[in-house]
Amino acid sequence: MEGIEFSSAPDGPLLPISKTKRRIFPTDSSIILVGCRGAGKRTLGFIAAKHLGRRLVTEDHSFEQSTGCTRATFLQKYGRETFNQQMAIVLSTVLRSNRTNCVIECGTGTLSPEIGEILKSYVETNPIIYIHRDKEDLYKLLKLPVADAERLLMTDQSHRDFSNFEYFNLYDSSGEGRITENSPLRFASTSTAKLVEAKQGFKDFLDHIFGHGLTRSWVANPFSRKAIPPEYRSLSFVFNLRLSTLINLDIDLGAIEAPGDVLELIIDTWPHNVLDLIATQVALIRRKLDMPIIYNVEENPREERKRPLEERDAMDLELMLHGLRLGVDYLSLDLERSEDLISSILSMRGRTKIIGNYVIKGLAAPKWTDNVYLERFLFAQRLGCHIVRIARFASQRDDNLRRAFMEKIHALPEPKPRIIAYDFSVFGVVTPYQDKIMNPVGHDSIEKSSREQLVGVSTARGTLRDIFRKGRWLQPLNFYVTGSNVYYSASPSMHRAAYEHHMMAHTFDARRCTTLEELNRLQREPGFGGASLTPPLKLIIMPHMAHLSSHAIAIGAVNTVLPLRGQTDSILDHANARNRSGVTDKFYGDNTDWTAIITCLRRAISPRNSVQPSRTTALVIGAGGMGRAAIYALIKLGCRMIFIHNRTKSTAEEVARHFNAYAVEQKLVRQDAGELICHVIDSPRDPWPESYQQPTIVLSCIPASGTDDNPPVDFRMPSHWLRSPTGGVVIELAYEPLITPLIVQMRKIREDGNTSWVIVDGLEVVGEMAMEAFELMTGRQAPRRLMRRVCNETWERTSAPFQPQR
Repeated sequence: MEGIEFSSAPDGPLLPISKTKRRIFPTDSSIILVGCRGAGKRTLGFIAAKHLGRRLVTEDHSFEQSTGCTRATFLQKYGRETFNQQMAIVLSTVLRSNRTNCVIECGTGTLSPEIGEILKSYVETNPIIYIHRDKEDLYKLLKLPVADAERLLMTDQSHRDFSNFEYFNLYDSSGEGRITENSPLRFASTSTAKLVEAKQGFKDFLDHIFGHGLTRSWVANPFSRKAIPPEYRSLSFVFNLRLSTLINLDIDLGAIEAPGDVLELIIDTWPHNVLDLIATQVALIRRKLDMPIIYNVEENPREERKRPLEERDAMDLELMLHGLRLGVDYLSLDLERSEDLISSILSMRGRTKIIGNYVIKGLAAPKWTDNVYLERFLFAQRLGCHIVRIARFASQRDDNLRRAFMEKIHALPEPKPRIIAYDFSVFGVVTPYQDKIMNPVGHDSIEKSSREQLVGVSTARGTLRDIFRKGRWLQPLNFYVTGSNVYYSASPSMHRAAYEHHMMAHTFDARRCTTLEELNRLQREPGFGGASLTPPLKLIIMPHMAHLSSHAIAIGAVNTVLPLRGQTDSILDHANARNRSGVTDKFYGDNTDWTAIITCLRRAISPRNSVQPSRTTALVIGAGGMGRAAIYALIKLGCRMIFIHNRTKSTAEEVARHFNAYAVEQKLVRQDAGELICHVIDSPRDPWPESYQQPTIVLSCIPASGTDDNPPVDFRMPSHWLRSPTGGVVIELAYEPLITPLIVQMRKIREDGNTSWVIVDGLEVVGEMAMEAFELMTGRQAPRRLMRRVCNETWERTSAPFQPQR
């Protein structure tokens, strides 16, 4: 230990346990939104109210109710001073009388000192979210002179003084639908509703504040990628990305597909607008990469000036607290930092998980057998860290001693933090791969920066390739799409491209199976990895699953089968046994058809046709497995008036009874009032029921090629069912042939001038299905851009030449 000093770890916690609960609010506490006009508070307020099932309270409405006139009229009549006083009175009343189960939108009056003081008194009891957006977008929106806009924005930043969370409302330029009209046969499938991604981003942010995110994901599907945190997966990677790299290089984050399981954003530079810059980059990472974030403020960044200790602590504390305000998933905290800084972060961490970080430098760094590492771990545990990460300088790796240290930690009683430990070399290089969880990795498209201090020499995909070659932790498996008509399926090409992207040694093939016996022969293979099911297997497989997702049970059909190979009965153990071979007779059944359908619907529904339970009407054509998934998607979307038309009326009635019973069970309707969600419409000759609006959502779930040697159904929509004055969305689930009679009919309607109808073809939906299936089957993030491109290219190459031209 010569040449290096180790301070002794304090015996007790640095701060009282009560103070570690700050910024953790009761789940019914009202949310308060603040920010300047144009920031998007009202829109986000509606999203929050709907997501959390709360009442939206707006300050301007409350002001008018209280005074009998609008704010503008009051200001003109009584002047600024009286106006600010009245605003303070109104807001104080609103906050006092709506402390729970509300979303409260505050107006621009929060810029006054009086209201600032009122809001400060709620910081400890309620989430107060400062909403802001890019200043260039605000200039365009508010149409103010630049000088006025600059003053407004400077004043707006004072909201940071009396809020405890911050949300950067990233402008969504969509439109940004995926336009698929390179081929004259394909239709521009979506003009994406502008708020789709913004809605999901803000919902995820709210779930973080109240601790709902993991619970929602786990309850919905324990095999989903987001249901298992990276530190609990069988194998996970941390993609390191520096703020200086994001600023200085022209990086398209959307093009960096699936670089790891979690992104570590390293704050290593301090431009003058660093807080706004960080907020923007965090929003972009969430939107483009859809990954959890580790927030790491580097203590002594290379190529930055050396700071005195007092300045460094004050500056870095502000940066760390900013990360907590942004609701990052993890914060990396160097436990050799000053006690005051550590105490402050621990007291304000809220729902953010703390990674207690140690970097042991110097030629005399002790070996892993030294008790100093165990002491450091126990100290981090007493502090309440969720994860402990130890990086040790070593001129030569000694994996045996490191594994012995890890085994010592694993032998400690639960609960305890997760442990990450690795060696790094003289050049700061972390060689691959030294542990199963949260291995540091880079990316091929990003050049290594001179600022790097600890960097993985490998990528996630390169490490996966090596692990598959060794065959110890992961083994090559065989995956399938199976059913009666799978010869034309685009799924194999998409999955194979995704395997190649991740360098996974799996295979994916189309295999015709029409009976359970044929499917069972596949499932009994030691290398069976999973299967996507098509008719006639979706319904008959249900009783043969050991476990079913809540979605499969609700729908009454399975489209994805996974083997259960865990060593225990724990679902987590089974989920972490994916990508491993072995004989099993237990299987998990899920249904992802509905998620693909709801994703396409959300993109395609125009704001004027947004789903409202009291008036939106939908029509589902077909009552098989896909029809069931379509109905479930509509219910999840909020539609409460669904009509089913099927060639066999009795089948439609059976499906309607199933979902009407589900609606009663879920308390979606009032049973005593005889309310129904699903209705059967007998014949295309029947008029549309007068007491219901014309459908604005139409889903055709009829296999265009027929099933079980039955002829295809040549269905066309009766014109008297297509009289919605606002048009709507038509989704055709069939894609072979892609140009079905329904697609031809809807194109003609558009060509005749009714362009308010949006057509989504089957290829768009099948692409989403494949991405969902890939993530369930492998546990890895789908390379979505790649899979979409391959889907389109496969169809263009194999099917487009044989499609009808209309």
